[in-house]
Formats: sequence, C-alpha cells, structure tokens
Amino acid sequence: MENNWLSIEYIEQQEIATKKAMEDFFGKDREGFCDYALNGIDLMIKGVLYLRNSEIDKFVDADVVKYNDFRHALRIFSYHHYHRIIFCFKAAYNLLLQGYYTESAFLMRHVVETFVRLKYIAKMQNEDFVNLAFSGHRGLNGKRFNVTYEKQFNEIAPGLYKYYRTLCDISHGAIASSILRSDIVEGKIQYDMGIVFRPKESTYVINQFSVYLLAHIEFMRWVFPEIDKNRSESYATKEHKTLAILWQLMEQISKDDKSKRWYDSVKQLVNT
Repeated sequence: MENNWLSIEYIEQQEIATKKAMEDFFGKDREGFCDYALNGIDLMIKGVLYLRNSEIDKFVDADVVKYNDFRHALRIFSYHHYHRIIFCFKAAYNLLLQGYYTESAFLMRHVVETFVRLKYIAKMQNEDFVNLAFSGHRGLNGKRFNVTYEKQFNEIAPGLYKYYRTLCDISHGAIASSILRSDIVEGKIQYDMGIVFRPKESTYVINQFSVYLLAHIEFMRWVFPEIDKNRSESYATKEHKTLAILWQLMEQISKDDKSKRWYDSVKQLVNT
C-alpha cells in the first residue's frame, strides 16, 4: 500500500487474505467453526423451510389473522422469525470470515434481542403479544409491544442484559465499537489500517454466534417437533453432529474463568 493510504482495492485484497486466514485458523473442512456454523444454518434452512408442517404457510397480516390457539400463533410467529434470522446468521458468518468483526457484532445484537422476544412470548403464552410483535411500531388497535428489553431479558435469562448492552454500545458507535479493530499503544487507540485478521477479537463474536445458533436450533426442534419426525437420515446425522459440537463448546465456555459469568446467564437462553 502506497503512502499508508487505504483504497477500496486494497481493502478487497485484505478481505480475501483475511478469509483464508480465518478458514485456516478456525478449521474449514476440519469440523471447526466454519463447518459447524454453516451446518447449523443449513439445519435451520431445511428444518423450518422444508420439514415443518404446512399449517404456517399462509401470509400473516396481524390485523386479520386468526389463530387456532396460542401454540398455533407461536408457530406462525416462529416461522416468521426463522425465515429472517437464517439470512442474518449467514450475513454475520460472511462478515466474520472477511474480518468485519464489529459489523458481525451488530448482527449478533439483532439475533439475540429478537430471540429473547420470541422466547419471552413463548413463556408468557399471550396471543396478543404475537399480534403486537407483528405490528411493530405502527401498533395494533392503539397498542404496541412495549415490554422493555430489560424486562424481557430478566424474565428469560437473568444477568444476560448487561452483556447484551455491550453489543448495543458496539452498534451505537460508542468506544466499544473500536475494540474489535484496534490496539492500545502507549495509552492511545491505534486503529487498524483496513481489514486485519484478529483471531482473539473474532472469538468474542464467534462465541456468541455459536451459542445463539445452538439456542435457535434447540428452540426450533421444540416449537416444530415434526422436524425430527420428517427428517432424513442425512439430516439427522448432521443434526446430531452439529449439536454435539455446539454443546461441547458450551462446556468449554463454562470452564473458562473469563466467560463463566456470561455462560451462567446465557445458558438459560439456550435451554428450552
């Protein structure tokens, strides 16, 4: 790079180099993160889009939809959630591989907050919450889904909210947004010149990606039990292998002193 100036061409070269370094370091084709991440996303794609019951295959308009009962409402809302989050996980994966750790963390914030809302609705068993969640900021009949995220987190996974707030700080451009692509040199922040492979910093996002992926797969199996009934042998093999790796990772996190407190709160999100 001439005169230490960045260019879009140079950044694209860095993306290619970082992707190779990430795949080499995190085990592409060696049952590492790259493999179980894609396998987990594939389980959700095939499970939710192909193996679940067709009762949820109708367009949902929160103003007119009629549910058979709360379970039916939850399944429809869950389908809506998974149809979006599949692509969110894949986008986060792509960003991780190309060295965009901060930007991948943005998506982790979306993943965890929408999943907490889904589990909160499931726990409350309130059909009105489904309609209000569907209606968004426009609301429904003068009401909106106004349960704070703090209350939802405290109900579903006490203690996790403060760790979620770090993702919010990263997303909102606070000083935390720099920690994944900078160093502290003589007490001052030194920003990376472009895209730099950072295995330690990327692990911060990868751990969250992995745990929230596990939580999604386990909840999917609970809310759509027909998936396990309709699955092929190859799907069952991939499911068993992927879940075994993810649960093993949870065990490793639980024994790490630095991650222990986060684990104690996040494990409640994973359990169905």
